[in-house]
Amino acid sequence: MRPDVGIGAVPDLIMPIQMHLRYISISHHVATVAQRERFHIAETDKKAFLRRVQQAFPDITGMMLLVTCNRTELFFESSKSKATDLRDFLLKDTLGETGETEDQLFFCCDKSAVTLEHLLRVASGLESSVIGDAEIIHQVRAAFHISVELQLQGSLLERSMQTVFRAHKRIRNETAFQDGTTSTAYKALKLIRESDRSKNYKNKRILLVGAGDIIQNVLKYNSKFRFRQIWISNRTESKAARLAADFRLKIMPWSQLLENRLESFDVIISAASNAPRLISKGIATGTKVLLIDLAVPGNIAKDLASQKNVIRCDLDTISAQLDENRAHRKAAIRIVKKILAQEQASFIEWLAQEPMRELLAERMSYIRDELAQRHPEMSQAELRQVSNRLVRKLLKDPETLVDPEKSESLLNQVIVHEKSEHLWASAPTS
Repeated sequence: MRPDVGIGAVPDLIMPIQMHLRYISISHHVATVAQRERFHIAETDKKAFLRRVQQAFPDITGMMLLVTCNRTELFFESSKSKATDLRDFLLKDTLGETGETEDQLFFCCDKSAVTLEHLLRVASGLESSVIGDAEIIHQVRAAFHISVELQLQGSLLERSMQTVFRAHKRIRNETAFQDGTTSTAYKALKLIRESDRSKNYKNKRILLVGAGDIIQNVLKYNSKFRFRQIWISNRTESKAARLAADFRLKIMPWSQLLENRLESFDVIISAASNAPRLISKGIATGTKVLLIDLAVPGNIAKDLASQKNVIRCDLDTISAQLDENRAHRKAAIRIVKKILAQEQASFIEWLAQEPMRELLAERMSYIRDELAQRHPEMSQAELRQVSNRLVRKLLKDPETLVDPEKSESLLNQVIVHEKSEHLWASAPTS
């Protein structure tokens, strides 16, 4: 290499292919449950679906499939494949055809910054049917875990997920947005845990009365609390049997419930329809018993609260606490949006530098070889220090890379700085 050629005069200088982060989405905002169910991809089918997409679109380097009860969304990074291409693939893959009715249910986006903004809002709970839902971040994390398993994390998607997790940590530490819950079923289970702070609280003997939506939500949320000993009783025993099979419950006959033979239970959560004062006696008074009445009209007689060691909660009790949680969340939304905007701005700044960063990474070995020729007195550690600092400075002023005089001057400045910092032996800088 001629000594008069600057370090920035790298031969065959070609900018890398520009990748874009994109997404498609069908959610509760635009589609009914029945419509969303048609595009629900089961847990056991997710990996196979992602592999089919990868095979159909070779330019996709990163991809994440997020499927919940409220949404099916696919985030991906590609150079050519557009969001509408992926939407049409999903329609054909799930329905066998595409149609104007179905494709109108999907939102498609090809802009990286907008895609990240949506992902941040989803992961934070701003887009959830229950605003501030704390479960969604776990679902996002699990979805990304599958991407990593399939080596589909990609550079843009991986950076996006780092941004998501950083935002989540800030929201949790800096706001009350995800304190408490706005779910009645979740709150009922939390009351059980709050009533017993011992290590054995998971062994509480719990009876669930009813088999409707509230009880089903209680069972769904129990995956977080993991109470082990749960019985269920319902008028229609077949409904109770289905839930018992799905969630590994024990069944208590409805006839036994009608007789109020309930002395063996520590907790009763009741949400049976049209059953006022269903439970009015049979409560053991020798031990602490928690009664949670989630029915309208109430299933549990109010006068049971007067018994010693009995704690009775109803919808009014729980609603008061939930209203307080909702108020805290509402007040925190402004701060949450500010945090998301800050994290999005950092991502956009990183994104703007990405093409140059990739280019410099490709040329790093060239830069180090050139430095080694000019400065044989430098150790490998010193060469890394100089080249890394040079790259950081070039990122701030990318035009310097293709201007030999400017790049040479910048290189000399970096070497002088590193010498003064690390007290290297005196050596020529040009």
